Amino acid sequence: MNKKLIALILGLGALVALGLGVFLSIKTKDIKSHLEKTLNEKFESFVQESGYITEWEPFSCSGLVNIGCYSPKIVATDGEGILTLKNMGFDIDSMDNASLQASLNIKDITLGVKDIDKEDKDLKENLALFSSFFPNNVRCNISLKQNDDKLAENLQCTIAAKNATYQIQGVDTYQHDGFKTQNIAQILQEFYFDAFVNEESSTHFEEYKYALDNVMFKVKDNGLSKDLYKYYELQSNAQGLPVSQEGFEQNAKNVNMLATIGLSLIMGEAYHNEIIELGNALESLVLGKSKELGFSFKHKADSQEEFVSLKEFLLNPYASYLADNFTFEIISQ
Repeated sequence: MNKKLIALILGLGALVALGLGVFLSIKTKDIKSHLEKTLNEKFESFVQESGYITEWEPFSCSGLVNIGCYSPKIVATDGEGILTLKNMGFDIDSMDNASLQASLNIKDITLGVKDIDKEDKDLKENLALFSSFFPNNVRCNISLKQNDDKLAENLQCTIAAKNATYQIQGVDTYQHDGFKTQNIAQILQEFYFDAFVNEESSTHFEEYKYALDNVMFKVKDNGLSKDLYKYYELQSNAQGLPVSQEGFEQNAKNVNMLATIGLSLIMGEAYHNEIIELGNALESLVLGKSKELGFSFKHKADSQEEFVSLKEFLLNPYASYLADNFTFEIISQ
């Protein structure tokens, strides 16, 4: 998928965060209509600035105690791909000035391509196969709690595709002097919205510190291995190469080797044995010998919380930071 569409999804997520901030800052009785008006005005501005969105339906808010706001349909394009998001929005479970529990959802996602030649059988087969890998819905539960100059974040996301289910979980803490005088609504706008969407936020971003507690990523095979074999077949046929189980197994070994080399270059000498184990687990998943693959970084019980520059952490893997403070565990079954 084009990087512009990836950036668009991040921008939409940030606008949802802004909507949550608007909700928390409104003290009027007519909260739903006020929230709808503000959210749609902000989204319209985003549409004009981004230039990617070709069609969208306004957000509508409903509920009494727990309020949810959703747009029935948003269509975006980068000139080649057409991304359609249906029923995108958020639900607020609980909130006060210092904490928030909410869920962010995209209930249906489809990706199409413009100007497909109906006679191009190979292209149609590739697109049909690619659609099996592409996410068709996303749900993220997020919990935020502000305490003095720190903001604790707990995130759990499930991303479902036709052939696999992906899970991402993370617990971390951000630190910034501004948090001392801000409520959750202000933090959502000034940190999550401004820092992640505004192009001029790089300097602003440098002021934040970051500490990871734990993070986990896991993928469950729901037909992934079979589709990877189909992809191997299509690529081999396109290159005029023979198709065989032995050839597929060799490709899986190559994936193992490339993953091991790549991770070793990133992590250096840290986690040497774990990287080899992860490469082997990846090969096993590709071949269909295992149905789950994942990894986790967990804070060592005897190590203290250590804050580093958020910008530097995102730009640099901080291998030494991870190796000194975290265990690296591989999930394969």
